[in-house]
Amino acid sequence: MAEEMSAESAPLTDGAIAATSLALSGASRAEADAFLRDQRHHLHEQLKQIHLDIWEKWLGVFLRAATAVVGVAAAGAVGFLVWGAANSNGLRVEPFSVPPDLAQRGLTGQVVAARVIDRLNQLQSQTNTARPARSYTNSWGGQGIKLEIPETGISLDELDNWLREKLGHETHVSGEIVRSPAGLSVTARAGNEGVETVSGPDADIDTLVGRAAESIYRMTQPYRYAIYLMRHEGRYADALPIFRNLALNGSSDDRLWSYNMWALAAQVQAGDTELGLRMYRQALDADPEAIGVYSNLASVLFNLGLWEDAVQSLKESHARLIDGKQRYTPADRIAVSEKQIESRANQLTGAYHDTLAVEAQNARTGLPGVPRKNLLTVLIQHQIGAHDLGAARATLADFPANLRDAGNNPVGAFRIDLMLAAAAEDWTRALGLGDAMAAYLGAYPHDRRAALVHFAPPLAIAQAHLGRFADAERTIAPTPADCYPCMIMRGQIAALEGQQARADWWFGRAVKAGPSLPFAFHQWGNALLARGQTDAAIEKFAIANQKQPHFADPLEGWGEALMAQKHPDAALEKFAEADKYAPNWGRLHLKWGEALAGAGKADEAKKQFARAAQLDLSRDDAATLARWRKAGN
Repeated sequence: MAEEMSAESAPLTDGAIAATSLALSGASRAEADAFLRDQRHHLHEQLKQIHLDIWEKWLGVFLRAATAVVGVAAAGAVGFLVWGAANSNGLRVEPFSVPPDLAQRGLTGQVVAARVIDRLNQLQSQTNTARPARSYTNSWGGQGIKLEIPETGISLDELDNWLREKLGHETHVSGEIVRSPAGLSVTARAGNEGVETVSGPDADIDTLVGRAAESIYRMTQPYRYAIYLMRHEGRYADALPIFRNLALNGSSDDRLWSYNMWALAAQVQAGDTELGLRMYRQALDADPEAIGVYSNLASVLFNLGLWEDAVQSLKESHARLIDGKQRYTPADRIAVSEKQIESRANQLTGAYHDTLAVEAQNARTGLPGVPRKNLLTVLIQHQIGAHDLGAARATLADFPANLRDAGNNPVGAFRIDLMLAAAAEDWTRALGLGDAMAAYLGAYPHDRRAALVHFAPPLAIAQAHLGRFADAERTIAPTPADCYPCMIMRGQIAALEGQQARADWWFGRAVKAGPSLPFAFHQWGNALLARGQTDAAIEKFAIANQKQPHFADPLEGWGEALMAQKHPDAALEKFAEADKYAPNWGRLHLKWGEALAGAGKADEAKKQFARAAQLDLSRDDAATLARWRKAGN
């Protein structure tokens, strides 16, 4: 039944019907077979034609789709060229016109232009600034590639040049070399931005071309040229009028960047930190969104002893950085800038260890717009704050040699030497560096306040520890009344003299001057601990810890106070916490060992004593360690 149903359901072709007719009409079997073969052949050919027609249709669809894709791509390419042209603001260097004899020697116009571009790119690379650069390119196309636009005879390179000419804001740089009585004159023109000619003998052609390139750099990118003068060549006096002119008469972007650097150049040139403070404040009055000003403002506030104001400046800087309005810091650098602000805030509040790794990386790789000596200085300050004096000495050895001149820089190597001596409680060495303050004041009498803030506190405490109290009072007396570290030092000196009420008065003033800072509370706690007032000392240490939980010093002092109260187990907790933020502090490991010994953990105490022996210790702490190790043996 199935086969019958299948046969009934199959359609009969014309050939099959004809064959059937032949069979029914009496045709031979051979004739019928031949007829069927012929019909099968015709049927096969028809099917092939049908398949071919289908493929032709699909191919047509594919070709139309490919044409559409190519059209969209071409439109996109042209759109990209139009967008790039409309936003272009670089500088195109044309071939220079040169005398025939120079061209015959191989110094053609293109060769001169190429040398100019090479020197301009070198100047760009030597300019350390975060402000984006304008690009320099030649006007004769890149790599000689000419991609023709079909049926137009126009290359994409030619179209790009034409669009940039019509829609862009590029500056065309040109020039010529001519014979003169002096030998050769090289003239450089930067569009409408200026023209300059330099002359000299034939033998100085390379120098003349280099000077022409520098004149182009000055005319086309005056801000970056001034940065180059200031940071690469140390020519602050030459950079200052350029910044001043840009700050007062430049574009909005020029003003955004230049007021800050005008203030810095004026401060360094005059050797007057207070002048810098006034100018930074003026810069922010002119444009509160000029993010770069806040960092320099915080630095001068710190250098003038106004630490609370410096912290508030950093907070304002961070708020402005992320407010979505500022145009100083590109979006892709905001995270890096936040890290810089955080690191500076950590230094100002005692969390030195938190960003030590970041500062070490910055010192190794550099940061746009920040001189290397500044990065090294900040790293050393973090290392000293974290009591890693060995690392600080190693970093100091990498300092630029010219910073060894005390008259060159108030925050240079001499100040760091003094900080290291005070941190190691090497009071005799600290006094030996006291001439640095006199040398700096002699060179920069207008910067008296900054010099006193930097030098007077460590010198005065060194004198006090050596029992020279009258000298200490004379050294600290001229310091500004609103200087936060100076007030703390006055309290420390009074405490060493046994003048407890006077010490508390100065510490109290410092607390009011720096309500968000932990340092006055910490030193007040040390003074109370030295008097045997352990409960009061712990109260101050606890407040300091609340102000900055990652500041190791109050935790260590708290541990010592607990030891004095015969609570070695509680002291151990504080020492272990402090170790997170100052793992290379010799005194911390010494006291930790004492607490372990007091808790009956002799083996663990030996390990801490061994660790302390590897680190910096004051003379008194070294003697204490020797007694413990002798008793342990």
